Amino acid sequence: MDLTQLVELFGHALLALGATALSAPLVGAFLYARGTALQGLVLPQLATFGVALGYALSPLFARAPEVGRGPAGHAGHDHAVAAADAVHLAWASAGVLIGLGALTWLARRRGSETARLAGAFAVASGGTVVCAELSPYGGIHLDALLSGEALAVGPADARLVLVLASLTLGLIVWAWRDATLVMHDRSFARALGVPVARIDGVAALCTAALVVGGTLALGPLPLFALLVLPPLGVRRGAPSMGGFLVRSALAGFVGAIAGAALSFGADLPLGASVVAGTALVALLAGLALGPAARVVRA
Repeated sequence: MDLTQLVELFGHALLALGATALSAPLVGAFLYARGTALQGLVLPQLATFGVALGYALSPLFARAPEVGRGPAGHAGHDHAVAAADAVHLAWASAGVLIGLGALTWLARRRGSETARLAGAFAVASGGTVVCAELSPYGGIHLDALLSGEALAVGPADARLVLVLASLTLGLIVWAWRDATLVMHDRSFARALGVPVARIDGVAALCTAALVVGGTLALGPLPLFALLVLPPLGVRRGAPSMGGFLVRSALAGFVGAIAGAALSFGADLPLGASVVAGTALVALLAGLALGPAARVVRA
């Protein structure tokens, strides 16, 4: 397959993957530094649960989410009908926002954060399977989403990811110093006049926007990898939070390139290949970098 054919068939998938690979590790780096890295596993699954719930409840609505086919005829979530895309986006957003709100509320109570996240992941995973079975369309409409099928990524997905990834990158560039201070010492941040509530809102917005866009376009599997693995691999010896963010983004982007090369070269699903490529890059980065250091300096 030459370059022209590759771009024609997979251009939208590669565009969506590149934007996600640059922005998701930045969000993941903040989640890791806050000690909530498991949210990188839970939130994409909540978005998938939201989409599956939308299909299961579709008979109750006048206009149900339509089941379409990707640009090359592969079954998958619809990319052609704007109304169906809007419904998917709404349900995925609802799943993430409700889940994120519930986790934030529960974090104020006593108990293990890890246990709460594990419970949320179990509920969302089981709920996805149940809703897929209850859907009048059956479970086939979620297959491409769950496996990260490259040919199921259409122009609407690519546009959505570009917009949300750009929003996420812009907000992180604008607020990362204040976010780092709030993350490590909220009282000191308030004393310096940092708008703590606004920074918390920006962090939640970045996380939700990136998770919704990435899940709808690429599926939860590659998003799991890009949120969790790059920060985990480059955490050693990070000189500052800024350096940690840059390293994470670079590792995610290189891992996505390696995954795409594996997918196209060995004819494997894109989602699983991105996980393999990102895991390899994270492992090599972890072995190459120096001793672990706390990421505290802005």
